Amino acid sequence: MKKPQTSARSKRASTGTGLPNFVALVQRYKKAVMGIEVVQTMPVRGLGSRPLLPWDRSQPRSGRPAMNIGTGFVFHPKGYILTNEHVVSDGDRIMLRVFGKKDPVEAQVVGRNRTHDIAVLRADIPVPSPILRIGQSKDVRVGEWVLAIGSPLGLDNTVTVGIVSAKNRPLQIGDRDYPNLIQTDAAINRGNSGGPLINLRGEVVGMNTAVSQSSQGIGFAISADILKKEVDQILKHVT
Repeated sequence: MKKPQTSARSKRASTGTGLPNFVALVQRYKKAVMGIEVVQTMPVRGLGSRPLLPWDRSQPRSGRPAMNIGTGFVFHPKGYILTNEHVVSDGDRIMLRVFGKKDPVEAQVVGRNRTHDIAVLRADIPVPSPILRIGQSKDVRVGEWVLAIGSPLGLDNTVTVGIVSAKNRPLQIGDRDYPNLIQTDAAINRGNSGGPLINLRGEVVGMNTAVSQSSQGIGFAISADILKKEVDQILKHVT
């Protein structure tokens, strides 16, 4: 009996050689992403047990300061850095761990929108080239590849990959309402908050914000259209 012929396409699919290569994207944009450490000297209340958490903090003991961690990325030609407002809220000092720099650099909040969980920072650092550009939500397709770059557990420049699992997810987390979240199965962990979710064209389609603590492969990102709209409003008031 004659053996059935196997097409080149099916061979690629079976061997995995047809999968996207993310190396070029990571190399191109890794300098635009940085880890964030926020020190808070005032005690914070415990978050309790929640099925969805946008962040986590170390709780102060014996008067020691609390530490919050997250991620930010340069999105503007003037070097402005985007992150989640919950990452930097109530912080006394905001320190950036910049790619290629040995010592952390202090940053300042130049504007924030608590409702949409967005903050813009500025720091005395060279503007990387290229920066990360915010795309458009209408171009996001369920099932397309995306990658997340961030600092989960403080491990800078960690890359995870997945797909867009769903769009337009409205969720309430704590006392914040998040409309039109992008759901992804790219691994999102504590410290990824504020980091970019990037498509294969190198566009930021979302900002990683929350993860389900009771399951795996369910993370959420603020959509690009909301980021664009709210960031434009913030920058109008920045001198």
